[in-house]
Order: sequence, then structure tokens, then C-alpha cells
Amino acid sequence: MINITDKALCNGCNTCTVSCSVDECITMSMDNEGFFYPSVNHDICIDCHKCEKVCPYIPEQSFKNVENPSRYEKPIVYAAYSKNHEVRVDSTSGGIFSELAFKMFDQDGYVGGAVYNDDNSVSHILTNDREKLVDIRSSKYTYSLTDELFPEVKKQLKAGNKVIVCGSPCQIAGLYTFLKKDYENLITCDFICKSVNSTKVFQKYVEWLENKYQSKAKKIKAKDKTTGWHRFSMRVDFENGKSYVADRYNDPFFVGYLQTELFTMEACFSCKFRGFPRPADITLADFWGIENVDKSMDQDLGTSLIMINSDKGKEYYESLGDAIVSKEFTLKDAEPGNQAMYYDTKKN
Repeated sequence: MINITDKALCNGCNTCTVSCSVDECITMSMDNEGFFYPSVNHDICIDCHKCEKVCPYIPEQSFKNVENPSRYEKPIVYAAYSKNHEVRVDSTSGGIFSELAFKMFDQDGYVGGAVYNDDNSVSHILTNDREKLVDIRSSKYTYSLTDELFPEVKKQLKAGNKVIVCGSPCQIAGLYTFLKKDYENLITCDFICKSVNSTKVFQKYVEWLENKYQSKAKKIKAKDKTTGWHRFSMRVDFENGKSYVADRYNDPFFVGYLQTELFTMEACFSCKFRGFPRPADITLADFWGIENVDKSMDQDLGTSLIMINSDKGKEYYESLGDAIVSKEFTLKDAEPGNQAMYYDTKKN
């Protein structure tokens, strides 16, 4: 059975909980730092070992050993952004995930991604409702539960429906070990991930802002572009009509996350999912430093870094056609601004 004795070897991906043969035998519980880890009810465990057989941290269950997950050893690299100005400005980077999602909705498919819950925690959903994309769009810099996502993805894939899912590299690796194989009707996207932050800290941060503004938060936008993409901001809109906007150098959550690593999950200090080959068909990120490579691709509105990791991902990305501006670059061009593709977050 799963027994987490070293938190550096668990990212809380939920794969074990959704694979368990016994209802409520494995549940996800928040620890005192605000991260979720699996907990086993030993009284009802039947020692079927399914939880161990899907854990992406066990080498034999690595996504690399899942049936048919063909990946490039080195990706094809692009800088890109959506031609839809509204989508680009409302997105974390250049709006490419939204364009990938629009393409899937156009095929009557399903889109999976992270959304805020009423208590300002984050969960992954899978939907065929185009209107939900505004909630999925943009990064959420905190832990996300995937307990409802994985079974629903499997259900839709087995029904023959097309699916695109975006998650952290460890979550996508967990999805593949849960599915046990790649599906032709599945497209996966991961992102260059610095680290995952505490749910409890983020909730306390929003609570602090609500007390300060004497109103409940109604919309949270990490990396809002009010002050531009390069100097992105945290924006929180409140029910009383007021708004909080502070850039990355002055917002306490961003300072704690980006500068001091105060809220980081233990597994992120020794991440098993960096480097290449990537778990997903397509990797998304900000193309930080694009102004030093090609100034024409930077208008301070957001430019995406796209790394194509499979034939299936290449075909799907190319299907976006004239909806985006896209130029090919090299991995060397992208590396200076995205060191997290290789290197772990360091403890301070």
C-alpha cells in the first residue's frame, strides 16, 4: 500500500486515490503546511497494491514505461501568441492554451484544466462547455486536486471523445500511469513548472486581502497584465467594486513564491519530472527573454514558449493555423529565461 514516509517522493497527484479498489480507503488529507497527501485506512485496505502500480514516483510505473507514450528526446521550439487580442491579454502568457482549447471545442471535444473553488482552493475539471474556458484560462500558482479529473478523462476517452488536458508535469505523468496507455484521442499539455505552492498559504493570503478591502474576492487573476507582461501583477477584484493590483516585486504572495520559496511543496525541491523527454505532447510556458532573441515577438502583452514533444502534439499545434502568430526557435534560445525546465527550486 502507499505509505508516504518522505514527502519529497509525493506530489499529491491523486493517482493512487482514484485507482484504489475500495471506496474511501485512500483519501487526500491536508497537512499542516497546506499540501495534500494520501492517507490509507488500514482497517479496510485489501492489499491489492493498485495504488503502488500507478504511482508515477515508482520507476517501474514511470510515464516512460506506459504503453505508446512516444516523445521526442528534444522538443521543437516556438514562440507564439494568439491573434485574438482579448484572449492574449486575459491569458498568463500568449493565449496559446486558449487557442488549443478552442480547437478542441470546435471538434466537440473536452478540455481539462485548473479552476478556483469557492474557498479559493484549486481543482481540475473536464468540460465541453466553451464558457468555462474563462475560468480555466491563466495560471493558478497553488496545489490543484485532480481526483475528479482522471476518472472523467478515462470515461470520455473510452467513449471515443477527444480530450485535451493541461496540468503540471507530475500531474500529466500521473494521468498516464492512471490510464496505463496513451490514447489517440488524447492531447496533453504540461508547463515549465517552478514549484507548487501551499493551498493554506494562498487561502490565508486571500483572506488577508478580503479583510483589508472589507469585501469578498470575486475574481483572482495571477499574472494580470495591468502593469504589462514583463512586470506582471496579482489582481483581485472584490464584490464591493474595489480591486487590488500589485506587481511581482511588491505582492507578498509573489515575493514569497518567486523570491524566497516560502510556500513550496517538498517534492518540488527534487522534482522527478524536469528535463526531457517531457511527459506531455505539448509544453507551454512564458517565453521569457524573447525580446533578446526576436523583438518583433514581444509587445509586452505576453508571448508563449511552445515545446512540441510528440508527433501528435506537432499535428495538433499546426492545426491552429492562422489563429496564432508562431515562429520557430531553438531550445538554446529558450533556456536562459526558463531554467526551471532543467533545474530544481532551491531551498533558502
